[in-house]
Amino acid sequence: MNLFAGALSAEGLVACADQDLRPAGEAQAYFEIYRADRIKLTSVLFSGEDWRWRFCSGAGLTVASGDGFGSERECVAAVNALRTGAGTASVRGSSLQS
Repeated sequence: MNLFAGALSAEGLVACADQDLRPAGEAQAYFEIYRADRIKLTSVLFSGEDWRWRFCSGAGLTVASGDGFGSERECVAAVNALRTGAGTASVRGSSLQS
């Protein structure tokens, strides 16, 4: 799963980690589930139409996004797994852990 495909730049991600991007009184962060557009790669090869998720700040900025899933049910299950386990998950492989 590529959490940062099409998401904020590295500087933007650091800003997200360092501050709340939500203006006072504004909406909370949210997950958005959507179906990717169908893209014609060649005359016989197409891509897209898979189900994807992105995690957005209250200001609407994409913070993280996931790879595609074959069904909406699989995509929702992935989001639910993130919502359940992300708060207690440890960070591995980074020397910059807080």
